[in-house]
Amino acid sequence: MTIIFPKITWEDRLLLKLGKRRAVFIPNVYRQFGIYAYARAVKEPFLHALFRSSGEELQKGWVYLDDITSRGKEE
Repeated sequence: MTIIFPKITWEDRLLLKLGKRRAVFIPNVYRQFGIYAYARAVKEPFLHALFRSSGEELQKGWVYLDDITSRGKEE
């Protein structure tokens, strides 16, 4: 299964400077299409990420992009 992640935009960089993180949703297409499926991760809306408290848990199916990839992490 191939997952296509969204590109990092200026909005994502602004959220990082403010100490916020933007979540993505990866649809579960594996069951329907198997290992040859392509899935496109969907970004959380900017204003929702901006006004969500940092301690609040994400809804089921949503993950932080930098938790599952090395993209966006500063070394």
